[in-house]
Amino acid sequence: IKMDKIKLTEDEIKDLTEVRTNFQKTTLIIGETEIGIINLKGRKEDLIASLRKLDEKQSELAKKLEDKYGKGSISLDTNEFTPTEDDK
Repeated sequence: IKMDKIKLTEDEIKDLTEVRTNFQKTTLIIGETEIGIINLKGRKEDLIASLRKLDEKQSELAKKLEDKYGKGSISLDTNEFTPTEDDK
């Protein structure tokens, strides 16, 4: 038995087209968002690597200053080193 084709109404076509278009737009936005996330993860990894290097540099500098001046504290506000009681 062959069934006759039925024409969709204008409103049905409009609704179906709108859903399909919005689905495609949303899928595209998801893809763009994922690319953004990948880029942000890469940027975060770069920043973490920079932070590790800065931490190493800070440790090296602290060791160098401690070797030179002994244990104590440094004020960048007054540019002064204050030795701890043990080193006086």
